[in-house]
Amino acid sequence: MEEKHVGFLSFLKSKPEPAPATVKAAAAPSAAPPMAAPSAPDPEGDPEAVVVRAEIVDEHHRLCGYRFSVPFGGNRAPLPEPVLVETLVAARLPQFAQNRLALVQLSMDAVVFNRHLPLVAPHTVFLLDRKAGDLPVEQIAGRMAALRETGCKVALRGISLDAADAPMLAVCDIAMLYLSEHTLAEFQSLIKQLRMRYPDMKLAVDGVETWDEQRMCMSWGCNYFLGHFLTTSDKVDPDAKVDQSRMTSIELLNLLRTDAELPAMIEVAKRDPGMTYQVLQWANAPSNGQTTKVTSLQQAFMVLGRNQLYRGLTVSMFRLGGGANKARDESLLEVALTRARFLETCSTLPQSKRDELFLVGLLSLFDALLGVPMASLVDKMHLSDDIRDVLLSSEGVYGPYLMMVMLLERDKVDRALEIAEKLGLDMDGIGQVGQAAFKWAQESMQHTSGDE
Repeated sequence: MEEKHVGFLSFLKSKPEPAPATVKAAAAPSAAPPMAAPSAPDPEGDPEAVVVRAEIVDEHHRLCGYRFSVPFGGNRAPLPEPVLVETLVAARLPQFAQNRLALVQLSMDAVVFNRHLPLVAPHTVFLLDRKAGDLPVEQIAGRMAALRETGCKVALRGISLDAADAPMLAVCDIAMLYLSEHTLAEFQSLIKQLRMRYPDMKLAVDGVETWDEQRMCMSWGCNYFLGHFLTTSDKVDPDAKVDQSRMTSIELLNLLRTDAELPAMIEVAKRDPGMTYQVLQWANAPSNGQTTKVTSLQQAFMVLGRNQLYRGLTVSMFRLGGGANKARDESLLEVALTRARFLETCSTLPQSKRDELFLVGLLSLFDALLGVPMASLVDKMHLSDDIRDVLLSSEGVYGPYLMMVMLLERDKVDRALEIAEKLGLDMDGIGQVGQAAFKWAQESMQHTSGDE
């Protein structure tokens, strides 16, 4: 018997499009053309390469940008630097860097041969390795200055407090530090000295695995943080309770997924004045084209329809917290939407299964969002056994899919592709799916930012 399924998640789905000819990435709709972009036709780079992104979180817990890298090409061999640059251009990195940080590592030779120019944009940050190439300090400082003259910023790894390194640090915008390379006492001392000697230089720390490490580094004066801490739970409280607005959202989501009647949904929404206000705001949004103001929940639910209501409720789960966690919650939403869209579009499973994969992507970060054990959340939601299995134990039919996308997020591309092959996915298209999901999430964030 065919499963009855209305596809409640279709609100976040665009119409099917042909597979892109090249890898695509996020771009703000209003972004201007990249600075110093060549007038030649856009290069394709390696369309089968997987572009990996690592989140960069600032001191306000905002996901302010990404480090972009391409571990290897479609043939599993390292990409020559010119092809790597072309691949990132095809991934629309310069457009992304019009508004947010885009960190890219370059070789020292890239500056000499102007390979970097196609990637230049107001928020592009080129990362150089102090120890790569074993060049004299004066030459490194000169190349850093040349990069800055093109309108971008420069980050440097492998720095020291030696007086001989001062010319490089004088033209360095961001010092890239690695938590694992120092004892905590050494690390704290290094940060303190850098802050005193170069007050205008920003400090970025990589390898941050927990929120406690992030808070420690921030208290010492670091500005940017890279690592896996953003998607980890912070101070999980087994006895914590989900706030009322989110509980109301969960109840409404359950009712929608079980095809409940309208009166039952109205009754739940009425219990929470904040939810009533929210739903009325969604219904009266200009995009709904209402000529008269919607003033009742019944009218609002009729105007929105189940699909649009599901959209609002799902996204609002990440945006109801407010307060000090607002920026962090928004960052988690961006990761969750990218993850969910990737899972939904990476396979050719039946639409009902793809809808569930989308939901898995969103819900997989709810414990990190709410600081509540996943088991407590799952018990409150009406979910299929397949979704419960993957959320509670990373097992079941959806387990390999979630593991694959998480490996990609952590730059474990080889292992992710092994899983993709076992799942029978299009190996050559994984990179394009990932970039399309990233682009879609960026656009969805902008589209819904005014709805809340």
